[in-house]
Amino acid sequence: MRINRLDLTRYGKFTDASIDFGSAPNGSPDLHLIYGPNEAGKSTTLDAILDLIFGISNSTKYGFLHPYATMRIGANIHVAGHDREFVRVKKQQNSLLDHHDKSLADAEIRADLGGIDRDAFATMFSLDEETLVKGGESILASKGNLGELLFSASAGLSDLSRQLLAIRSDADSFYRYRSRSGALGELKARLAELKQDKEALDLQASDYQRLVGERNRLNRAYGEVVTERAGAQRRHDEIGRILRTLPSLSRLGAFKERLDDLAVVPQPPPSWQKELPDLRRLEIEYRVKQQDILRSLETLNKELAEIAPDPAALGLAPRLDELSERKARYLTAEKDIPKLSARAAELAIENILLQLGKPEERSPSRLVLDAATVGTLRELIGAKSGIDMRRSVASDELARIEQALAQHGEAASDLSANQVKAFGLLSATLKSIPQSDHEIALGSLVRRRGASEAALSEALAALLPWNATASELASMPVPSAAKLQAWKIELRDAEEGTRAAQIELDRLEPEFRRLDAEIAVVQRGIGDIDEASAAAALTSRNEAWLQHRQALDVHSADAFEAAMRANDQVIAQRLLHFSETGRLNQLLQRRAAVTADIDTARTVRERALASGNKVRTDVAGFCGQAASCSGLSSHPLEFEEWLRKRDLALKVRNEVNDAEQEIADLRDRLAKSSKLLASAMTNAGLRFDASADIATLVACAEEGLDNFHNAMNRVETVERLRNQRNEREQTLVNATRLADEWNRRWQAACENCWLAEFETLPSVGAVSEILTTLEKLASAVESRESLIDRVQKMEKDVAHFEALVAEFGERLALPSVASTIELAQSIFDAVKVAGRHQERLEKRNGDMEALRSVQRELNMAEEILEKRIGIMVDFFGASGLDEVEACIAVSARRSELSSLIDELEQELIEINSARDIQEVEASAAETDKETLETELARLSPVLEACERRWNDLFHELSKAREALDGIGGDSKVAEIEEERRTTLLEIEEGARRYIELRTGIAAAEHALRLYRDRHRSGMMARASDAFRLISRGNYQGVAAQPGKDGEVLIARSASDGSKLSDELSKGARFQLYLALRVAGYHEFVANRPPVPFVADDIMESFDDFRAEEAFRLFAEMAKHGQVVYLTHHRHLVDIARKACESVRVHDLEEIASRRGLDVIAAE
Repeated sequence: MRINRLDLTRYGKFTDASIDFGSAPNGSPDLHLIYGPNEAGKSTTLDAILDLIFGISNSTKYGFLHPYATMRIGANIHVAGHDREFVRVKKQQNSLLDHHDKSLADAEIRADLGGIDRDAFATMFSLDEETLVKGGESILASKGNLGELLFSASAGLSDLSRQLLAIRSDADSFYRYRSRSGALGELKARLAELKQDKEALDLQASDYQRLVGERNRLNRAYGEVVTERAGAQRRHDEIGRILRTLPSLSRLGAFKERLDDLAVVPQPPPSWQKELPDLRRLEIEYRVKQQDILRSLETLNKELAEIAPDPAALGLAPRLDELSERKARYLTAEKDIPKLSARAAELAIENILLQLGKPEERSPSRLVLDAATVGTLRELIGAKSGIDMRRSVASDELARIEQALAQHGEAASDLSANQVKAFGLLSATLKSIPQSDHEIALGSLVRRRGASEAALSEALAALLPWNATASELASMPVPSAAKLQAWKIELRDAEEGTRAAQIELDRLEPEFRRLDAEIAVVQRGIGDIDEASAAAALTSRNEAWLQHRQALDVHSADAFEAAMRANDQVIAQRLLHFSETGRLNQLLQRRAAVTADIDTARTVRERALASGNKVRTDVAGFCGQAASCSGLSSHPLEFEEWLRKRDLALKVRNEVNDAEQEIADLRDRLAKSSKLLASAMTNAGLRFDASADIATLVACAEEGLDNFHNAMNRVETVERLRNQRNEREQTLVNATRLADEWNRRWQAACENCWLAEFETLPSVGAVSEILTTLEKLASAVESRESLIDRVQKMEKDVAHFEALVAEFGERLALPSVASTIELAQSIFDAVKVAGRHQERLEKRNGDMEALRSVQRELNMAEEILEKRIGIMVDFFGASGLDEVEACIAVSARRSELSSLIDELEQELIEINSARDIQEVEASAAETDKETLETELARLSPVLEACERRWNDLFHELSKAREALDGIGGDSKVAEIEEERRTTLLEIEEGARRYIELRTGIAAAEHALRLYRDRHRSGMMARASDAFRLISRGNYQGVAAQPGKDGEVLIARSASDGSKLSDELSKGARFQLYLALRVAGYHEFVANRPPVPFVADDIMESFDDFRAEEAFRLFAEMAKHGQVVYLTHHRHLVDIARKACESVRVHDLEEIASRRGLDVIAAE
């Protein structure tokens, strides 16, 4: 699978955006880098790839800009060998479409995934910072377990070790061998407690009946005391209520007398009492305000009479700004006109004309050159030095080369093409011959072969009692790893089953003997009253009854009487020993269950022993297939150890064979190299001894090549000098042509202006000085004309100001003065005084109008107040506010007393439960207070005695109920039995789950071992190379070594040291996990179609050097499949290009500007 183009049509913050990955490159890595700042849409792009392949989820977070119904992702994907167009929309079903919007099956876009779902794809083919951190933690948690690390790296399951550890901890929490803690131990202890509780509930029937009778008697006595206490309490409360009523009736009569003494006045509205003080305050306030307004009006009228307005001065106020501006110009002109006139008189251009050689020039402006002519002259002046320098350098270089040719000689002989070809072949042959010391290498190989043969003899000796050759050892049949593992598992299960069965027998057999002893003791104590004896007595009685009914004689009657007495005796004994009988039945049931468990345990032990013997027989039978294998152990573990020694011996044998092959290969290479070198030397015409060794031939060949190279260098030098002479001659011609062209342009430029008036053309230096002097002339002419213009404008400003001041003075009738400035200041003062008077006049008029408005509002408020007071006076028929206030106070007191009387009457009615107050008063009139108090005094000790008896009986009744509840009867025993069965079910469920977890752990470990054995070689080699590259040589790679629980992964440092994986630093663990993930990807694509791999900013903690090596790893991955890296670090773009020149960079900002990306934060 490969993504050629990703269309983010309407997804998240993207609108009509497209990332074009292009077609797959030929011969270069398919590596892509997507750059964008924070919140540019990198994570959105990663999620878009997942949603395109597996569908947009129902609760997607990328529907904030585009509604769900309009979301759309498209792509051109190479899948199943073809480029296909796919479109994904947000729908429950049929969400995958083609480019014609026709529905497609999801299997078409997932054809190369091999059944991988969304979660598996995200874990196996994507990598981010969080996954990298979890991967480093998994290396620490796995403690270097090789199988776990290889599988988790290949599958992308960074927390596999943590999950396996959690499952083991879950299983150990239920049961752990030789551990006292655990859920199983707690449940067994609970069973023992329930057994003790059940045994403690055994009780005689007579004692139970006695406790029930005592409880019933106390219940009756308690009910009588409660009834007596309730009657006394009811009479006591009634007398108290009557006595409390009498004082309240007295207060009620007093309130009514006070109400009758008050005068009867009309009832005013409730708000009048609060409103009356405000009315008094407003009456005084309005009177004071009226007086203050009258005084203020009188003052304002006096001030208005004193103000005299000036209309003429006010009319000139809008033109004061113009007068101020003219005044400023007037003052400036008076100060600057003398200075400017002096400067204009001082300006003279006669000296400048004298410098130019034109002292008699009438029109100096004629001598000023135009800008084009000045530019041309300056350009030619600037180019003059370069043209002269170029011609001089070309001439000098040509002379130097001609001198060098004269020294080397023109007649250097050339070498023939055949000679050049022959010596080239000799050089190539000499380079192809190894330059190492062949004799030393051969001796080293011979010594290595001897050491390997000695090691082989030792390895074969370690295989005793097996005795044969190494060839027979290699050809002998060996069981597969799966078969050997199956034997080990079967033997281990058999041994564990035997051990568990024996432990169970050791536990059950003593219990069986204990139960037998307890049954014997119980039977001796109670006699033959068990179920069998009771059934036999009942059967005998029934048979005697049948015989008596048939015979009806004295003998049958006596027999029936004896049988009936025996049956009654058994029943009486069973009733007498009821608890012992129940215990005996329980012991018999327990003994039967223990007997069945013992039989089951013996059967399991025998079956386990038979299984173990079968495994040993199978191993022995396999060993017996080869005659040389006789005498080997039939134990799978020992046989596995022997096979390991066999593999070691075969490895040493291969080393011996490799050493012999290398020796033969070295000798063949030496002979072939000597033959090739001799042939090449003959073709080159070199003389040599044909019987010489390879070293002598190489020395002779190198000497001939040195002579040939010296001759070639001489020929090449002469040829190079000839070429350089031709180039320098052409350069001199070009320089001369440029100098002539410059002279022509210089003459034309001078002739186009007054410079041609000189007798000869001026030189470059003379024209340069003339141009500088002309700049001074132009500036002097321009400055004099500008000064004259400024003086004339200033003189106009002075005349205009004087006329304006005269006009204003005449309109204001001001007296004439000598100075125009003084008259202007008088005008300013007169206008300002008139303005201040006008402002005072307007302010006072405004104040007058405001006072009159306040006076009108106050008059209206006084009228409203008088009307309000009139309403109150008319309501009470009073003469003023004082009498109104007195009437309102009397009315409020009457209302208060009426409320008190109503409340007290209602309280008395409720206390006595009467219909009205008259019934309460009648009842109180018939009551004798002294008699009620005497009766109340007699009831108090009665109530106290009832209270004490009630407390005593309640305490005794509670104790009787607790005694019965403690016994519990049949229901309590049933509850204990139910809880015991529930506990047994919990033990059964826990044991079943424990077996499932242990079986799953064993299966997972077995699968990891198989995966390790199958993928170790390829993944370990790739992981070593990747780890060495990304650590920049700090580590040589990784290796495996035997550990306590299997093979573990170690890291080999550059100093030949080694570290366990959990001893690495945090950064090194991250790099190791990345190396394992890279190796896992290579392992995947080696057997299946490649799938795109996406990494999202995993180099946050990498420095630039390690980031560069990481990109090299990605470039190597990209040779087998598409690799996409997402980042917001711009410097990584340059690092990626340095590591892989063919990397394709996609900038999300450029995509946004090209496609009109809506800038809305999505992440």
